[in-house]
Amino acid sequence: MPLSKSLLTLFVVCVLSLTAGAQGLLNKTVRVNVKDRPLAEVLTTISKQGHFYFSYLTTVLPQDSLVSISATDKTVRQVLDLLLDGDYIYKESGNYIILLKKTTGQNYYLVTGVVTDKSTGQRLPNASVYERTQLISTLTNSDGYFRLRLKDRYPTAAISVSKDLYADTSLLLSTGRDQDVEVSISPTTYQLKTVDITGHQVEKRWFGKVFLSPRQKLTSLNIGAFFADKPYQFSLTPGLGSHGRMSGQVVNKFSFNLLGGYAAGVDGLEVGSIFNIVKHDMQYVQLAGIFNIVGGKTHGVQLAGIHNNVLDSMKGVQASGLSNIIEGSMRGVQLSGVVGQVYKNMTGAQVQGVIGIVRQDMNGWQVAGIHNYSGGNMGGVQVSGITNYNRHDADGVQVAGAGNINRGVMKGVQVGSLFNYARRVDGVQIGLVNIADTVNGYSIGIVNIVRKGYKKVALYSTDLLPLNVAWKTGGSKLYSILLGGYQPGLHQRWAIGYGIGKRIPFSKVWALTTEATVQNFFQGSWNYKSELYTLQPAINVQLAKGISLFAGPTFMVGENGKDNKISPNYHYIRVDNRWLGWQAGISIF
Repeated sequence: MPLSKSLLTLFVVCVLSLTAGAQGLLNKTVRVNVKDRPLAEVLTTISKQGHFYFSYLTTVLPQDSLVSISATDKTVRQVLDLLLDGDYIYKESGNYIILLKKTTGQNYYLVTGVVTDKSTGQRLPNASVYERTQLISTLTNSDGYFRLRLKDRYPTAAISVSKDLYADTSLLLSTGRDQDVEVSISPTTYQLKTVDITGHQVEKRWFGKVFLSPRQKLTSLNIGAFFADKPYQFSLTPGLGSHGRMSGQVVNKFSFNLLGGYAAGVDGLEVGSIFNIVKHDMQYVQLAGIFNIVGGKTHGVQLAGIHNNVLDSMKGVQASGLSNIIEGSMRGVQLSGVVGQVYKNMTGAQVQGVIGIVRQDMNGWQVAGIHNYSGGNMGGVQVSGITNYNRHDADGVQVAGAGNINRGVMKGVQVGSLFNYARRVDGVQIGLVNIADTVNGYSIGIVNIVRKGYKKVALYSTDLLPLNVAWKTGGSKLYSILLGGYQPGLHQRWAIGYGIGKRIPFSKVWALTTEATVQNFFQGSWNYKSELYTLQPAINVQLAKGISLFAGPTFMVGENGKDNKISPNYHYIRVDNRWLGWQAGISIF
């Protein structure tokens, strides 16, 4: 066991040593000033200054050829380019620089150099250096150095240098040969207007922070204004594909990402086994095994196994197994296994397994297993297993297993098993309990509570029961009645019931009320029950504010139960189980 640990430690030290040595031998600065000296001698001088070794084949390197060079504070790469005329390739391995002769027909060349600030001469790190046609890019290191490997099949080439807060600069190249250049760029002399670039938000989100490298984010920041159109992209991961580090600046017609991909846009079909990240717009079809992220607009079909996120608006179909988010508006269909959100307006259909959320206006269908939320005006249908909520006005239908809430004007229909609430009802409420501030339509339920509506407590007598009380609440067109009655004495009996009524005013003093009720009659025991149906118009006269008297006939139909026969206390017009009775009493409030 100790031997294994020792070997492991030795291995780690060797790897770290090789890594450290490989990080910048060619970028080390040296000074060389010789005239007519053998090439091998000059290489030895350079290696001693840099504390490394050269490795080469003596058969391909003219060691005895005489060379002259004067170089001060130049990198090893720059000095080698001058000595060897760009005919060799340099490779770093541990503490060695290997010199290899270029083969005939080699199809690439190297462009190296340094990027500096034109005003101060300071070397600039993290500047993007790229070739627009070949879509090859790199970033300068901490010392401002860069290295690009370009294909020589193009007749012309130019590198562009971009950095945030600096003006873009381009430089024409001599193609087909290795070369070293120095590029100076100028700081921008004006303050750019602050704009919201939605594509840049992708890098700032959690998905971008996790799946995009810092170099990709810097490239996107530096050259955010440059985009190219390409017919296809194949990638393993973001940055490891046919467009390399420039993938975030390319709009593809077709993109296949074995694990995940990163692109500026899609104008066709994109398929990712795990994920797709698009910086700007996506058009037509995007498929991912886990998630899709689009920083701009989406027009088409977006399907993911777990999650879809569009940072702007969407037209089309968005479907996922878990969740969907559209941070702009939506016209189309959103389907989610659990939750779906639209941050702005929605026109179409939103169907969620648990919760559906539209933060602004909703026009269409919103269906959820538990809860629907609309933060603006609603025009359409909300259906949920438990509750629906609309923040402003509604012109449509709310149907819920438990209850509905509408904070504005309800011009349609609310149907809730337990309750409904609307600030103003211009339509219909149907539920066990209906609550409103004002009702210009109809509230149909056991209890209707209207703050600016009809509220009365009636104490009255009838031909059946001398003592009765009724609670009447509702709107101007219809009110509900909860009532109870009692007859004391030897033949005691009592009743409970429910009804609806309407008040028709003739003047400030006189009014007509018409009520229909159904009552359960009990005589001596709860086991002896009969039912009574009544229609009872009454004339109302107001004596004072909140106090009125009423009286009128009652048309009754009774259904006698077993051992419990309904009969009036007085003899009136009667045919079988139908008769004419009376009512009279006082209303307060």
